[in-house]
Amino acid sequence: MFRSLKKRWRAFMAVPRGQRFQAHHRRTHRADAKPWTRYLAIAAAVVVIALGIVMLVLPGPGLLVMLGGAVLLAEESAFVARALDRLDLAAARLASHLRSRRARRPGGGIVAQPVPVRASDETRGERVDR
Repeated sequence: MFRSLKKRWRAFMAVPRGQRFQAHHRRTHRADAKPWTRYLAIAAAVVVIALGIVMLVLPGPGLLVMLGGAVLLAEESAFVARALDRLDLAAARLASHLRSRRARRPGGGIVAQPVPVRASDETRGERVDR
């Protein structure tokens, strides 16, 4: 099972960004499949996405589950596969932008700076801003 997943993951990652989900759709979509199997796959994907939405409020990996449902849906829908490719490109651009902003920040991305504490205030645990 894990070898199969590893092989599918490598095939998915071998395709350049912006084309991965469409290539996955072409690999997994079977035009000769019976209609009820397609409807069943779409229904399962919608249920998984709904569970992910519920997990956004309740404890659980909501975004990850929603992504899994979207990938299941992309196997059956070329439109969803194209939308996920666009989303993948936008997420990569955003991540690159955030990394470059962090690198330009003084201190190498450290946000919090220590606040000096006077010796007399250490015993009470108070912070003093100077």
